[in-house]
Amino acid sequence: MGWWALFLQPQRIEDLMLEISRAAVIGAGQMGHGIAQVLAYAVPHVAMYDVSKEILENAHSRISQSLQLLQRNGLKLPVSEADILDRIQITCDLSEAVSDAQFVIEAAPEELELKQQLFADLERETPNDAVLATNSSSLSLAKVGVLLKPEARTRLVGSHFFIPAQIVPLVEVSRSAMTKADIFDRTVHLWARCGKKPIRVQVDLPGYVANRLQTALTREAIHLLANGVATAADVDEAVRSGFGLRYLVSGPLEQRDITGLDLHLKVMNELWPELNQDTEPHTFITEKVARGELGVRGGRGFHDWTDGDFDEITASRTEALVNAMARLGVDFFSE
Repeated sequence: MGWWALFLQPQRIEDLMLEISRAAVIGAGQMGHGIAQVLAYAVPHVAMYDVSKEILENAHSRISQSLQLLQRNGLKLPVSEADILDRIQITCDLSEAVSDAQFVIEAAPEELELKQQLFADLERETPNDAVLATNSSSLSLAKVGVLLKPEARTRLVGSHFFIPAQIVPLVEVSRSAMTKADIFDRTVHLWARCGKKPIRVQVDLPGYVANRLQTALTREAIHLLANGVATAADVDEAVRSGFGLRYLVSGPLEQRDITGLDLHLKVMNELWPELNQDTEPHTFITEKVARGELGVRGGRGFHDWTDGDFDEITASRTEALVNAMARLGVDFFSE
């Protein structure tokens, strides 16, 4: 248990020590299968639900491949691959998946009405003390839980992962004004047990912390590209070979402390008035989307992907990420 537990009341510590033993993941697609894998590191029974049996079967196969990838690169698993796979049970029956779950997280498509109805269904099917978590990357808890009764809203919490969920350590845990403190703490504790690096987002803010930072960077990158300042390849290289490397050891605020806030203030005075402050998406990207230039899936985006295969490209990037983490000595389960 982390150092923060020392500041909790004894009863609160006891509550957190009541480990979650049954969890459920709703949606087995791009994010869901990775989240199920992560939960199975520490939770003995994980139900993975989807309306499609084919998606479920494919998800189980992808989890196996992911576990082999980690082991191939020397990254330690908390239990054996066989045990992790045995802990995950697939089902197309929502009630079967969640009727006895202590923790439920949805990983459905980012569609507000779909998520709202899903949580209304989950409130009806889950135990009345189950944690209800959403993996939404941009929707507020207040909007997602609008159909929930007041008591159920106190159990609603955000748990935002980054793709690939089973690789990227960060999980952003957020709360609304109605979320109970013990629900918030228990969720943070669960993801830490699963080997993730949870951060606490204390305000119900669309985009959490990381997506807002990422979106601000992307906004300026698109502005530079659209105005011919640099090519897409050079903008990407500026991040990969420049300040992106420093972020492996120091975040943006720590970096400013290291360089000095007095220096940063001088830079701010010069650059901030020049930075793009558009409040709407740049026409450069809206026109690309209108033309069907969606990125890798569309064959073209900011880069040309016409000769690439989506699965091969994403697999190669994931392999490179895992290899880099292994070389850096990342150990998810050192605790």
